[in-house]
Amino acid sequence: MPALRVDLPLTRRTLGGSALAGAAAALAACEALDGSGSPSSGGGTRTPTAEAPDADGELAAATAATLAAMAALATATAAAVPGLARAAGRLARLHAAHAAELGHAGEADPPSVGTDRAVARRELLAAEESLQQQLVDAALNASSGALAQALASMAAAVAQQRAVLA
Repeated sequence: MPALRVDLPLTRRTLGGSALAGAAAALAACEALDGSGSPSSGGGTRTPTAEAPDADGELAAATAATLAAMAALATATAAAVPGLARAAGRLARLHAAHAAELGHAGEADPPSVGTDRAVARRELLAAEESLQQQLVDAALNASSGALAQALASMAAAVAQQRAVLA
């Protein structure tokens, strides 16, 4: 009996999801190896909230400030455009939680957002796309595997919310 073959179309969403999954797997693999290329023998469990090495302190602080600014933008968008309040509110909560995860306690000044729904949605989507790329870049530049995993996870969460908003 011949094997059943199903050809599925390759969409941007499928390709993007595969790329994010591959990046997460690669980052997870980085954590399993120490500098010598052999499996790590460290006995302790590390979490994404564990204190980052000094080299990552500035990266985490800058990323947290960016996330706080994005939370402020999403909050301002939710307040200015009632039709986007639900989606923008989800984004604001997501970004605030991510900023807190990286140790950011304050809030950023809210930007001015127009009331035109189409323009506000387009600007919010563009800002979210930029944030997602910044998170991916930060994950690639992190020295700590735990921080890299946390940043990659944040990028994936932003990608999911962008798909919902699009």
